Amino acid sequence: MTESIWRKNITMETIAGSVRSFWSWYLAQAQGLRLDWMLDRGERRLLVRIQGDDAAVLSVLDGAGAPSKERPDKTTSSASDLLAWLSRQGRPARVILELPHEKFLVRNFDAPAVARAALPQALAREVERKTLFRLDEVFLGHAIRPNPQRRDTLRVTQWILRRDIARAAMERVGLTLDALDLVRPTPDPESAEAPADLVVSSAALGSPAFRRALIAMGALGLGLFVAAGGARSWRDYQSGAQIEQELEAAAGNASTIRGMAAHATAESATLTGLRRVRANTPALSDLLEETARILPDSAYLTEWRLSETKEGGRAVNVSGLATSAADLPPLFDTSPLFFEAALTSAIVLDTQEKRERFSLRARVRPSMETKAR
Repeated sequence: MTESIWRKNITMETIAGSVRSFWSWYLAQAQGLRLDWMLDRGERRLLVRIQGDDAAVLSVLDGAGAPSKERPDKTTSSASDLLAWLSRQGRPARVILELPHEKFLVRNFDAPAVARAALPQALAREVERKTLFRLDEVFLGHAIRPNPQRRDTLRVTQWILRRDIARAAMERVGLTLDALDLVRPTPDPESAEAPADLVVSSAALGSPAFRRALIAMGALGLGLFVAAGGARSWRDYQSGAQIEQELEAAAGNASTIRGMAAHATAESATLTGLRRVRANTPALSDLLEETARILPDSAYLTEWRLSETKEGGRAVNVSGLATSAADLPPLFDTSPLFFEAALTSAIVLDTQEKRERFSLRARVRPSMETKAR
């Protein structure tokens, strides 16, 4: 009887299924009993909501996001007074800023499901690569939901907010940007999709006590996993045939890990090459600033475009109007950032503007050559 019990297969699937069942039961019981006291860790939230007419509305919420039952006196009306009142109550407070949707830049796209863990870093790199913003100029947040049409992809909505907009909103209620913890769009009652929270400070991620509780739960789960692994190892020790099967499986896993390590090494080499190329290439803002500096006051552009060349470099293609378009290529050639400037089409006189319409292309000089000059 004892031998049959130890020979029962203890697999990761059965453990995961048991954990999922317990968690579903726990949530159902908590919702049925309405154990709000277990979810309320004592913190309070000061909600600063900026409406469409730039009017500010202040609200005090509890840890679950509902209006707090504790009410300050009527003399406590400003944001700084509310924070001082919460401090006197011994309640840790987080400041949340809600802004209208039109204050945010929103991007919607699909991403592979296997890249979910690396999405935050990838989205940050995309902001620097595809926009004129630097990371220290914006707040970022994103929401992920399954794609019902393709199960191997995720639908991602990215929210981008300029810091100067958040700073102006906080100054409107008499607070500084340092007091801000979270920024989020005003919830749309007609939309079922919840907007993303843009984390500003690390305090918004939760209290240390709650994080310690999560770590303790993780340690307990790890202990159960180790105990299950020990039981399985003891069972395999009693059976030579099963030991041989486990060794074959381990060899297969080792081969997979070696392949993953080789793939990671290749990815690391690719990233190193990309960093080297980026360090050897002038920034987009520098190219725009240099173009504006080169052009005379009598010329202006209708198009500015950055493209890749066949030789692996980059080139700037501009179009516009100028009093003397033939004088522009020499001006670009004297720049430390451009070389081999040339007109790409015939000069045409615009009778309405009284200027010559032109198209010009100049190659971008690598950063190492720019420093040498």
